[in-house]
Amino acid sequence: MQKALEIEEYLSKNLKNEEIEITDIEYVKENGNWVLRIFIDKNGGVNMNDCEKASLKFSAELDESGILNEPYILEVSSPGIDRALKKEKDFKRFVGSQVRLQTITPIDNQRNFLGVLLSFENNIIKINDVTNGIKEMNFSGIRKANIEPNI
Repeated sequence: MQKALEIEEYLSKNLKNEEIEITDIEYVKENGNWVLRIFIDKNGGVNMNDCEKASLKFSAELDESGILNEPYILEVSSPGIDRALKKEKDFKRFVGSQVRLQTITPIDNQRNFLGVLLSFENNIIKINDVTNGIKEMNFSGIRKANIEPNI
């Protein structure tokens, strides 16, 4: 987890003038290999060309940085239509969107919420839950949050 944060900080500072943003990074060992997954996004979404360009850029920057000492497999992709909301800026950006949230501890005997994200202010998330109406929860109390696509 710490290594993923270090990688994200390093790569993000080199993206200041780019259209894309890093939405999430996973650095995990799978089948004996280290896999670095970088999820990127931009206004209007990303396409294969965006992922290819970012992959070449990130690969060169990581090789130069020395952050990763072991061999790894690099995967760069879109966060998908059900993208995870992990950072404060994600919640602010997607106010008005349908979201699915899971809290660490229950709020009024409920841990899973589905509804429109109404606001994010002062670390408080306000959602209009389809089951129990408007609920407020602290950002630090969120276990998992995703956009709920309208299909």
